[in-house]
Parts: sequence; C-alpha cells; structure tokens
Amino acid sequence: MRPRAVLPALLAVLALCACAADQGASYREYAAMLAADGGLRSDTAPADAPFTNADLAMDFGRIALFREYRRDDDGRLVQELTPTRISRWTDPIRYQIVGAGATEADRAEYAMLARRIGALTGLDLAETSGAPNLSILILGPSERYAFIQALEEDGAAARLPLVLQWAGDVAYPCIGQVGYDDAESGRISGAMIMIKAELDGMLRRSCIHEELAQTLGLMNDDPDVRPSIFNDDQEFALLTEHDEYLLRILYHPRLRPGMTAEEALPLVAGIVDELRPGGADPAAE
Repeated sequence: MRPRAVLPALLAVLALCACAADQGASYREYAAMLAADGGLRSDTAPADAPFTNADLAMDFGRIALFREYRRDDDGRLVQELTPTRISRWTDPIRYQIVGAGATEADRAEYAMLARRIGALTGLDLAETSGAPNLSILILGPSERYAFIQALEEDGAAARLPLVLQWAGDVAYPCIGQVGYDDAESGRISGAMIMIKAELDGMLRRSCIHEELAQTLGLMNDDPDVRPSIFNDDQEFALLTEHDEYLLRILYHPRLRPGMTAEEALPLVAGIVDELRPGGADPAAE
C-alpha cells in the first residue's frame, strides 16, 4: 500500500506515541470513506472489471518491471518511477510475525495466503520460529518509537528512510521492503513488512495482502491496472484473480530473476496464453 502524498515526519514519532487511539480512528474513517466510494472490495473476479490476455501481459510489465523508488548517489530513496529487472525469490521463504499488535487473525490470514501463493507459484512459503528471511512487524506507537531508536543507535536508520516515514507519518499505514545479495541478479534474499497495529478490518487485511505480494517481486503500483491491489485507488483490498495471474507469470520457469524488460516481455504473452488459454476479449463477446 502506498500513500498518495508522502511527508517526512520522523519528528512526529514522539507525538504519535501518545495518540494511538486517534490514529486508529483516522484509519477507520478513511476505510469508511473508501468503502462508501466503492473501494476496499473483497471480490476476486469482478464481473465489472474484465481483462484480456493482452491486458494481463501489459499489466505484468507495468507492475513487475518498474518500481516506485530509486536510490540516489548517496543511497537515499527517491520517489520516482524507475525501470527494473525481474525480481523474485529463489530460496524457501520463512516468515516470522512479531510485535504486540499481532493477532491470531493476522497469523491465520498469513497462513492462508502462504498456502494460496505456494499453490499458485510453487514457492515454499511458511511461518518459522527460527531465523526468518521475511520479517513481518505489526507495531503500535511505542514499539515503533523503540524500533526507530534501535535503528538510529546502530546506524541503520539512514539506509531505511521509508521505515522512518512509516513510523512517523499517518499517510503510511504499511510498507514493504526487499533486500538483495546482488541487485543486478534480481534474486531477493530477504524482506521486511511493517504494519501499524492501529489498523483494523479490511484496511488491515489490505495491507497484509498487498505488502506480501509486493515483497514477492511485484514492486509497483499503477493507476491503469485493474482489477488489482496494485493500484493506489484501493478499489480492491484483497488479492484478485488478476493478481494471482501476475504472481504465476512472475514465477513461471521461462522467466528468470535479473531479466530486463527487453528479455522478459517477449516471453510474457506466450506465458499468459499458456496460463489462460482463450482469455476472453470483452469487446468480442
């Protein structure tokens, strides 16, 4: 999930520590506004949002081969649409959910998604009590403040500006970040998802679905991609059938991590037709 406007607000962390209830009310009001406008939908194959195989191939290029941020020469994140390579995991994914804000419902949602995504992609994705390579932090204000303090003390804060903004800015209900041993390889070696404990209901579930899918390698959001969670209008809250296809394309054996758009896109149309033979053209029906 990505905010429409981003304001740097690390200095607000202290103030936010005293107003978790206010943040929770703000998020509930926001969710109610979205729902009233027809957003946060939970249907996965909506009849009012048909898509063709050509749409799906184009949408894959928009979501998997661009990202919303780039690093400048000083290593800082800059919000700018940037071409990228195919990114995906090649090792088993072992996730761990931490934070006082984590609930049994959260664990059940992640377990369900792990089974669903594993069946779609062949990924080995499971919770662990050992050392994770995917950390899921569900933190309240005081925990966020302590976490940021720890990052500052060990010098990691400067490398994680998006985490600082998440901790201190109400516009960031959740974020996901991935790490690579070698960015050119496209092989994701670790990831972190951060969700504010004040979220509830469909907005919380939306964060769980989108950030997990994005840390699997679908990095971008695009306003023309529909029906999808990879769209900042938040019409859809949960992983749709369209998004399942994007994951299946990403982890198809004919694609490899590190592929450029020039290498990957000529293969994608054939992969889509294989996965979705006879994909309907709504105009032809």
